[in-house]
Amino acid sequence: MQVSVEVEKISKVERRLTIVVPAEKVEQAYTIQINRFAKNANIKGFRPGKAPISYIQQRFGEDARREAFSEVIQESLREAINSEHLSPVSRPHVQPKIMTANQPLEFIASFEVLPEIENVKHDIQNIEKLIVEITAEDIDNVITQLIRQYTRWNLVEREAKVKDRIVIDYHSIYEGVADTEHKIENFPFELGSKIMIPGFEEGLLGVKSGEERSLSLSYPADFNVKERAGKPVDFAVVVKQVFEAEAPELNGKFIEKLGIKSGLEEDLRKQVRQTLEHERDRLLKEKLKEQVFRQLLEQNPIEVPASLVAEEAKNIHDEIYPAHQHHDHHQHSEHETATFNDIAKKRVALGLLIAELAKKGEMKPDKNRVLARIAEIASVYESPKEVIEWLSADKQRLAGIESQVMEDQVLDKLMEAVTVTEKVMSYAELKGIRTQ
Repeated sequence: MQVSVEVEKISKVERRLTIVVPAEKVEQAYTIQINRFAKNANIKGFRPGKAPISYIQQRFGEDARREAFSEVIQESLREAINSEHLSPVSRPHVQPKIMTANQPLEFIASFEVLPEIENVKHDIQNIEKLIVEITAEDIDNVITQLIRQYTRWNLVEREAKVKDRIVIDYHSIYEGVADTEHKIENFPFELGSKIMIPGFEEGLLGVKSGEERSLSLSYPADFNVKERAGKPVDFAVVVKQVFEAEAPELNGKFIEKLGIKSGLEEDLRKQVRQTLEHERDRLLKEKLKEQVFRQLLEQNPIEVPASLVAEEAKNIHDEIYPAHQHHDHHQHSEHETATFNDIAKKRVALGLLIAELAKKGEMKPDKNRVLARIAEIASVYESPKEVIEWLSADKQRLAGIESQVMEDQVLDKLMEAVTVTEKVMSYAELKGIRTQ
């Protein structure tokens, strides 16, 4: 009673099995099921298990036949997958062809598998290594931002000056046409912040609440709407409110409020430096990975299973929209995840290439690096020890961290044969911060 299996290679990641199970095996399964029904059936007029088998077949035959088919399909599919040394990465789609009593059972099972990757090309070239030093100015900027976060804004009736916050309504008048349809209302900004086009903020110095002012300016040469770049424009502005900043002093009390128990500015600056260095190192590693892995993907175009891409797109969606922001974190419409398909495809392909490089190099996650990574993640929480225990106890979370470490190890290995050029850059440039 040999099961017949035919394997079709639909694509590099799709397989279709046509499986034929002998009638004798199907009937054996049916006999087992009908006997189970006979044993367990509670039929009026008969003691349990004593009803005639012909009566049981008449009443429960279809159910027994259906369960027998299901059992045979599952068992024969499992055996076929094992015998053909296949590893499905998607749930098999089963399509019966012949399901008739006393006849061979024939069905088709389709599923996806991982692509076969023979040799991974890794001729990595033209890698730029960024050199970024954290300066006193970078630390000053962070402390200035911390002070701004705790700044109170008090409503005043005097004329506005630099560093005041004003709230305005405004619209543009371009080539004599007032664009009231796109009027901006209740727009707050600080005079001197230079977020508006040149001359806009300067033109509002000295305004008071309730005042109307007309500004005759020009769009900058690099304005994002090309047809208006460099051309004259007027703005009609109504000033709603003027606020004055009440900033906290950088003293012991304020520093303690920021979480520095000593209250010393020296300790605050030390903590800020450590935070900036940590963020710098993370960004530098990401930018290095981006260069190396982009070339790896370009040199090794591979077909990836659609099921893995769909799953990764869901993961990306959930990274961007956390559970508390999403109506149902486990339900994803095609519309919700379609935006992320391209990046998901790259992630899946990159993961497969990294896994293959690790396999060829007989690499395993370095335990010390895994522990260091866990400690690094936990360090930003109030109770690092508890977080370390939580991360270490869950196999799925631990596997994710090991995957990150393996990615770093593969990156290190690839970089051994790469010639790099160094480029000095400021921290602000690294972060993409616009400096004034």
